[in-house]
Amino acid sequence: QLKVIVVTSAVPSEGKTSTAANLAVVLAQLGKRVLLVDGDLRKPRQHEVFRARNKVALVSYLTHGAEADKIIFRCDIENLFLTPSGPIPPNPSELLSSERMTEFLKFVRSQFDLVIIDSAPTLAVTDGILVGAQSDGVVLCLRAGYVQRRDAKTCRDRLLQAEVKLLGVVLNRHQGIEGRY
Repeated sequence: QLKVIVVTSAVPSEGKTSTAANLAVVLAQLGKRVLLVDGDLRKPRQHEVFRARNKVALVSYLTHGAEADKIIFRCDIENLFLTPSGPIPPNPSELLSSERMTEFLKFVRSQFDLVIIDSAPTLAVTDGILVGAQSDGVVLCLRAGYVQRRDAKTCRDRLLQAEVKLLGVVLNRHQGIEGRY
């Protein structure tokens, strides 16, 4: 059963933040109780997308500065909740692979139908793999005409080597051929 889904990319600027946000919104509109977690502790953006505060958030919880129920915020969209990333820490990978992150995921699994986690690009850092290993699967975002084929393949291989379940790939910004299906 899919409860926790990580959205990552091979390299930066492939649309993972937009994909995670849109996926969370659509699932909430379908009546699911959804939590969107900004797990990109290096370049967080979900708080900007949803115009939310980014002070007390995931990093606060992971560093014992707040409790889990204090970092989950209701969005304007019915059924949608957000956990922003918080201040950028000096040790993101260490925090995301901590027992505290495991505890957070256990807590949110019990509170929500689905948890969507926006993660850092996989080839740049190990964060996506670390969080992906604790999730039910990963969606890989690739930007058409931008990501190199070898980078996409390397990213896929790293996820599979870490035994992370790859749920699928989203191809962003693809320009279709007009008049063809």
